[in-house]
Amino acid sequence: LTALAALAGAACSLLAEGSGAAAVAGILPFTAGGFIYLGTVSVLPEILRDSGPAQALLQLLALLAGVAMMLLIAHYE
Repeated sequence: LTALAALAGAACSLLAEGSGAAAVAGILPFTAGGFIYLGTVSVLPEILRDSGPAQALLQLLALLAGVAMMLLIAHYE
């Protein structure tokens, strides 16, 4: 169900692209936040349950690197 909501958010974002800057400015952060939320919700319990401290740190750094890449893409787009 959450994956369908993420897909619907991505579709809304793509459909709003041609409708003006105001719509895109409101929908894109919402969509990006949804993807970050889904990634965090699925990764954090796994980090806390199955990993040692070193593995948890590596996974957390990878998650933060993904967020940083999204910020760079948004900044230079």
